[in-house]
Amino acid sequence: MGLRKRTAVIVALSVLIPAATAHAEGDEPIQQSESPKYVFPFSRVPVRYARDHLDYPATDVYGCYAKVHAPTAGTIGQVRRKDKWIESVDAPGTRGGLTITLLGDDGVRYYFSHLGRVKVRMGQRVEAGHWIGVMGSSGNARRTQCHTHIGMSRICPNAEFRLLQGEIWPWRYLDAWRKGVQLSPRKEKNEVIRTSPNACFEATADARADAVNARRNSD
Repeated sequence: MGLRKRTAVIVALSVLIPAATAHAEGDEPIQQSESPKYVFPFSRVPVRYARDHLDYPATDVYGCYAKVHAPTAGTIGQVRRKDKWIESVDAPGTRGGLTITLLGDDGVRYYFSHLGRVKVRMGQRVEAGHWIGVMGSSGNARRTQCHTHIGMSRICPNAEFRLLQGEIWPWRYLDAWRKGVQLSPRKEKNEVIRTSPNACFEATADARADAVNARRNSD
Protein backbone atom coordinates (compact mmCIF):
# COMPACT_ATOMS: atom_id res chain seq x y z
CA MET A 1 0.00 0.00 0.00
CA GLY A 2 1.36 3.42 -0.92
CA LEU A 3 2.14 6.12 1.64
CA ARG A 4 -0.86 8.25 0.64
CA LYS A 5 -3.28 5.29 0.97
CA ARG A 6 -1.89 4.28 4.39
CA THR A 7 -2.25 7.86 5.62
CA ALA A 8 -5.85 8.00 4.41
CA VAL A 9 -6.71 4.74 6.27
CA ILE A 10 -5.19 6.03 9.52
CA VAL A 11 -7.11 9.30 9.31
CA ALA A 12 -10.37 7.44 8.62
CA LEU A 13 -9.88 5.13 11.61
CA SER A 14 -9.09 8.05 13.90
CA VAL A 15 -12.44 9.62 12.96
CA LEU A 16 -14.44 6.40 13.40
CA ILE A 17 -12.86 5.27 16.68
CA PRO A 18 -13.37 7.81 19.51
CA ALA A 19 -10.58 8.40 21.98
CA ALA A 20 -10.90 6.58 25.31
CA THR A 21 -12.18 8.70 28.17
CA ALA A 22 -10.27 8.43 31.43
CA HIS A 23 -12.39 7.74 34.51
CA ALA A 24 -11.72 9.48 37.80
CA GLU A 25 -10.01 7.82 40.72
CA GLY A 26 -9.95 9.25 44.22
CA ASP A 27 -9.61 13.05 44.13
CA GLU A 28 -9.41 13.39 40.33
CA PRO A 29 -12.22 15.41 38.70
CA ILE A 30 -14.72 13.31 36.72
CA GLN A 31 -15.12 14.05 33.01
CA GLN A 32 -17.91 16.56 32.47
CA SER A 33 -19.36 14.42 29.65
CA GLU A 34 -20.35 11.75 32.19
CA SER A 35 -23.50 11.86 34.28
CA PRO A 36 -22.77 13.75 37.52
CA LYS A 37 -21.56 11.47 40.27
CA TYR A 38 -21.74 14.11 43.01
CA VAL A 39 -24.20 16.95 43.56
CA PHE A 40 -24.49 19.73 46.10
CA PRO A 41 -26.88 18.21 48.67
CA PHE A 42 -29.04 21.27 49.49
CA SER A 43 -31.68 23.17 47.57
CA ARG A 44 -34.82 25.34 47.86
CA VAL A 45 -33.27 27.93 50.21
CA PRO A 46 -29.76 29.45 50.33
CA VAL A 47 -27.43 27.70 52.77
CA ARG A 48 -24.15 28.61 54.45
CA TYR A 49 -21.52 26.65 56.35
CA ALA A 50 -18.23 27.18 58.13
CA ARG A 51 -14.87 25.51 57.58
CA ASP A 52 -14.47 24.31 61.15
CA HIS A 53 -16.35 22.23 63.70
CA LEU A 54 -16.16 21.53 67.41
CA ASP A 55 -13.94 18.55 68.42
CA TYR A 56 -13.96 16.52 65.18
CA PRO A 57 -14.15 16.90 61.37
CA ALA A 58 -17.72 17.67 60.24
CA THR A 59 -19.74 20.53 58.79
CA ASP A 60 -22.88 22.21 60.09
CA VAL A 61 -24.97 23.65 57.26
CA TYR A 62 -27.45 26.46 58.00
CA GLY A 63 -30.54 27.30 55.94
CA CYS A 64 -33.67 26.26 57.79
CA TYR A 65 -36.07 23.98 55.87
CA ALA A 66 -33.70 23.45 52.96
CA LYS A 67 -34.22 20.25 51.02
CA VAL A 68 -31.51 17.67 51.71
CA HIS A 69 -30.39 15.50 48.79
CA ALA A 70 -28.19 12.45 48.39
CA PRO A 71 -24.77 13.79 47.36
CA THR A 72 -24.03 10.58 45.44
CA ALA A 73 -25.63 7.26 44.58
CA GLY A 74 -25.86 4.59 47.26
CA THR A 75 -28.06 2.70 49.69
CA ILE A 76 -29.79 4.20 52.72
CA GLY A 77 -28.41 2.64 55.89
CA GLN A 78 -29.71 3.54 59.33
CA VAL A 79 -32.66 5.94 59.52
CA ARG A 80 -33.96 7.49 62.71
CA ARG A 81 -37.49 8.88 62.41
CA LYS A 82 -38.10 9.60 66.10
CA ASP A 83 -36.30 12.23 68.12
CA LYS A 84 -35.15 10.42 71.28
CA TRP A 85 -32.85 13.10 72.65
CA ILE A 86 -33.55 14.07 76.29
CA GLU A 87 -31.65 17.15 77.42
CA SER A 88 -31.22 16.00 81.03
CA VAL A 89 -29.65 12.70 79.85
CA ASP A 90 -27.88 13.96 76.72
CA ALA A 91 -26.97 10.47 75.50
CA PRO A 92 -24.41 10.83 72.66
CA GLY A 93 -26.23 8.37 70.40
CA THR A 94 -29.42 10.48 70.45
CA ARG A 95 -27.98 13.97 69.96
CA GLY A 96 -28.55 13.88 66.20
CA GLY A 97 -32.33 13.61 66.50
CA LEU A 98 -33.81 12.62 63.14
CA THR A 99 -30.97 11.18 61.08
CA ILE A 100 -30.15 9.52 57.75
CA THR A 101 -27.08 7.48 56.90
CA LEU A 102 -26.19 6.98 53.24
CA LEU A 103 -23.75 4.21 52.31
CA GLY A 104 -22.30 5.64 49.13
CA ASP A 105 -21.29 3.52 46.17
CA ASP A 106 -17.93 5.29 46.52
CA GLY A 107 -17.33 3.52 49.86
CA VAL A 108 -17.97 6.66 51.91
CA ARG A 109 -20.61 6.88 54.62
CA TYR A 110 -22.62 10.13 54.63
CA TYR A 111 -24.42 11.11 57.83
CA PHE A 112 -27.13 13.79 58.04
CA SER A 113 -28.56 14.74 61.43
CA HIS A 114 -30.87 17.30 63.11
CA LEU A 115 -33.36 16.79 60.29
CA GLY A 116 -36.94 17.99 60.46
CA ARG A 117 -38.24 15.35 58.07
CA VAL A 118 -37.01 12.02 56.73
CA LYS A 119 -38.18 10.98 53.24
CA VAL A 120 -36.38 7.66 52.73
CA ARG A 121 -36.35 4.21 54.31
CA MET A 122 -33.59 1.83 55.32
CA GLY A 123 -32.32 -0.24 52.40
CA GLN A 124 -33.66 2.14 49.74
CA ARG A 125 -31.49 2.78 46.67
CA VAL A 126 -30.99 6.44 45.80
CA GLU A 127 -29.18 8.29 43.04
CA ALA A 128 -27.24 11.53 43.30
CA GLY A 129 -29.73 14.36 43.87
CA HIS A 130 -32.51 12.19 45.33
CA TRP A 131 -34.53 14.17 47.89
CA ILE A 132 -33.93 12.39 51.20
CA GLY A 133 -34.97 14.86 53.91
CA VAL A 134 -35.51 18.39 55.15
CA MET A 135 -33.27 20.48 57.38
CA GLY A 136 -34.63 20.95 60.90
CA SER A 137 -33.73 21.31 64.57
CA SER A 138 -34.15 17.85 66.09
CA GLY A 139 -31.87 16.38 68.74
CA ASN A 140 -29.65 18.81 70.61
CA ALA A 141 -30.18 21.36 67.81
CA ARG A 142 -33.34 22.23 69.74
CA ARG A 143 -31.15 24.28 72.05
CA THR A 144 -28.97 25.83 69.31
CA GLN A 145 -30.12 26.68 65.78
CA CYS A 146 -31.86 24.96 62.89
CA HIS A 147 -29.19 23.24 60.79
CA THR A 148 -28.04 19.95 59.25
CA HIS A 149 -24.89 18.26 60.46
CA ILE A 150 -22.93 16.41 57.77
CA GLY A 151 -20.38 13.74 58.62
CA MET A 152 -18.27 11.75 56.15
CA SER A 153 -16.52 8.58 57.25
CA ARG A 154 -15.57 4.99 56.47
CA ILE A 155 -18.36 2.39 56.53
CA CYS A 156 -18.20 0.44 59.79
CA PRO A 157 -19.73 -3.06 60.12
CA ASN A 158 -21.40 -2.39 63.49
CA ALA A 159 -23.47 0.45 64.93
CA GLU A 160 -21.43 3.31 66.38
CA PHE A 161 -21.65 7.09 66.38
CA ARG A 162 -18.14 8.45 67.05
CA LEU A 163 -16.86 7.89 63.50
CA LEU A 164 -20.36 8.29 62.08
CA GLN A 165 -20.29 11.95 63.13
CA GLY A 166 -17.33 12.59 60.85
CA GLU A 167 -13.75 11.59 60.03
CA ILE A 168 -12.92 13.95 57.15
CA TRP A 169 -13.81 17.57 56.52
CA PRO A 170 -16.91 17.85 54.27
CA TRP A 171 -16.63 21.57 53.47
CA ARG A 172 -13.95 20.99 50.84
CA TYR A 173 -16.27 18.68 48.92
CA LEU A 174 -19.31 20.88 49.45
CA ASP A 175 -17.36 23.78 47.93
CA ALA A 176 -16.48 21.65 44.89
CA TRP A 177 -19.97 20.22 44.37
CA ARG A 178 -21.52 23.65 44.68
CA LYS A 179 -19.37 24.71 41.71
CA GLY A 180 -20.21 21.56 39.75
CA VAL A 181 -16.73 20.08 40.25
CA GLN A 182 -16.82 16.30 40.62
CA LEU A 183 -14.47 15.80 43.57
CA SER A 184 -14.59 12.46 45.41
CA PRO A 185 -13.83 12.00 49.15
CA ARG A 186 -12.90 8.35 48.56
CA LYS A 187 -9.14 8.90 48.48
CA GLU A 188 -9.12 10.90 51.72
CA LYS A 189 -11.36 8.30 53.39
CA ASN A 190 -8.96 5.53 52.38
CA GLU A 191 -6.04 7.46 53.84
CA VAL A 192 -7.88 7.77 57.17
CA ILE A 193 -8.43 3.99 57.20
CA ARG A 194 -4.74 3.42 56.53
CA THR A 195 -3.67 5.58 59.47
CA SER A 196 -6.27 4.20 61.94
CA PRO A 197 -7.35 0.71 60.82
CA ASN A 198 -8.95 -0.28 64.17
CA ALA A 199 -11.12 2.81 64.59
CA CYS A 200 -14.41 1.03 63.83
CA PHE A 201 -13.81 -1.57 66.54
CA GLU A 202 -12.84 1.10 69.08
CA ALA A 203 -15.84 3.28 68.23
CA THR A 204 -18.23 0.33 68.58
CA ALA A 205 -16.83 -0.45 72.04
CA ASP A 206 -17.28 3.20 73.06
CA ALA A 207 -20.88 3.20 71.80
CA ARG A 208 -21.76 0.13 73.84
CA ALA A 209 -20.23 1.62 76.98
CA ASP A 210 -22.09 4.91 76.48
CA ALA A 211 -25.38 3.02 75.97
CA VAL A 212 -24.90 1.21 79.28
CA ASN A 213 -24.18 4.50 81.08
CA ALA A 214 -27.23 6.16 79.50
CA ARG A 215 -29.52 3.38 80.72
CA ARG A 216 -28.12 3.73 84.24
CA ASN A 217 -28.62 7.50 84.22
CA SER A 218 -32.21 7.17 83.02
CA ASP A 219 -33.20 4.73 85.76
